Amino acid sequence: MSSRRNRFAPVALLLATLIMLVGWLSERTGGDPLPVDSYAADAVAFTARYDAMVAEHGREDGAVVRPPPGDVYMRVKRWDFSPALELEPGRTYRLHLLSEDVVHSAAIGEAEVLLEPGTVKVVTLVAPKAGRVRIQCGEYCGLGHTKMIGSIEVVR
Repeated sequence: MSSRRNRFAPVALLLATLIMLVGWLSERTGGDPLPVDSYAADAVAFTARYDAMVAEHGREDGAVVRPPPGDVYMRVKRWDFSPALELEPGRTYRLHLLSEDVVHSAAIGEAEVLLEPGTVKVVTLVAPKAGRVRIQCGEYCGLGHTKMIGSIEVVR
């Protein structure tokens, strides 16, 4: 009888490991992903919308922009997400992300969106009550990849 139990021990261990893996994966992806739309990019039109947003809602140097809720345009290129954003808590924003050079990804909070040149990805984001929303490139894009982190601060 004990040799029979010994034969099934590895199978039971494998089954238990698979059940734990499924639980872990469902916990990591937890909840609904961020809603994402996409459209073909007209680089000239996108840049015009980006420049208008920065001119209207940016600080003097244009590096930090505090846009109203709604459409927000971000340019993504090696090794930069720009502009830095200041968002109002609890408000809904539609981030239009365009990669200008190579394939990147935007890891925003717990979600990740693949960004390909020529296609704008639109991510709907509700700003949390306070703090910072982390945005980082998750697709290797060169030597500066590890420092490719954008700034989205939630301010009153």
